[in-house]
Parts: sequence; C-alpha cells; structure tokens
Amino acid sequence: MNSLILYNKNNMTFEIFLYMTFISMMISCKYNDLIKINVIKRKINQYTNWNIYIIFANYILINVFNINNLLITKFIANNSLNIMILFHTFLIYDPRILFETIDGEPFVLNKLIKNKNFSSSFLLRCEYIICNFIFHILPVYYYRNTLIHYREYDNTKDMYMYTIIFKFMWALNIFGNFNITSIYVPSFNFCNVKLINIIFIIDYIVDKTLMAIT
Repeated sequence: MNSLILYNKNNMTFEIFLYMTFISMMISCKYNDLIKINVIKRKINQYTNWNIYIIFANYILINVFNINNLLITKFIANNSLNIMILFHTFLIYDPRILFETIDGEPFVLNKLIKNKNFSSSFLLRCEYIICNFIFHILPVYYYRNTLIHYREYDNTKDMYMYTIIFKFMWALNIFGNFNITSIYVPSFNFCNVKLINIIFIIDYIVDKTLMAIT
C-alpha cells in the first residue's frame, strides 16, 4: 500500500476535525428550532446524518484542500461500519426502528408515487429500505479499502475510544442526556443503559477485530 506515503497521520489535524464537528453539533442544536418542517427538524441531527456530514467534510478536505489524513479516514470508516452494524442489530431486536414512523406517512415517495394501489405503509417501508441502503450501507462500501487495510492506516491508536467519544458528544450536544431513542421512535421501549453498553461493546469489538484481521 505504497500510496499511503502520500497521506499523513497528523494527530492534531484529526483532533481539530473532531473538535470542529463537535462545535457544529452545538450550533446545529442551538438553531434547530428555526427549522419549520418537523421531519427535517428531527432528522437533521440524527447520528447517521452526522456521519454523512463528516464524510462530505473529509471529501472536501481531500479534494479541495489536499488534506489526506489517514486518521480521519480510518475514523469515518470505523464509524460507518459501526452504524451499519448497530442499525441492523436494533432492527433484529425490534423492527419498529425501521417500520414505525412518527409522521404517519412517507416523506418523499408519497409525493413521487400517486398510485393509490400502494398504501402509505408500503411506501414508508420502501422509503426506509432505500434510506438504509444510502445512509448505512453505501458509506461502508465507499470506505471498503480503508476497512480492508485498516491496520495499515494506523496501528498506534484505539479508534473505538474516538468513536465512543463521538457518540457521547453527539448525545450530550443534541439531547443533553442519553435518551437517544427519542429522535428515532419515541415509543420505542428500550433501556438506554443497555443501549449504551451495547454501543460500547460493539465499538470495541469492531475496532479490535479489524486490527486483528487486517
């Protein structure tokens, strides 16, 4: 993987990237009430979307500012894989995460598809499946090479510590507590203590597994 020598592993750049993301979370939370559309207001600060934001931010760093930081790329790859695993783990535990909605109807497909033979429930499921592919699966595919060469990107840091801190900072900045299920499905009955423990365990296992097999 000789091309990696063209990149850098500057720890300060990586930390500044995280700090700027945390500051952006604070700003977003402060001005979120200015958004009038409830669906957008609720979804804009979902954790998956914050992962998409940092993917775009890293793309700009690489292609506009020529800052190719391996730690940032490795962090996003790890975080994207964690999101995909967590989402489908919760989906197996309780499908309402995917198929129960707060708004009662699809956000996009009901405007594009006017056929009355398709119920709102069917369109909602289709919409969520499409979103699952775009927001949970495609980022992992996009960073597949980083995951395959995970150890080569950096073998000195435990990345799970950063992904856990990132999740906790997101929860505290967006909610002020760890009641993180409220932004997805308020009626989802799940012990948040167990949820936090599961997140910690999955983050740890994913990082250590990738370091061991790559």
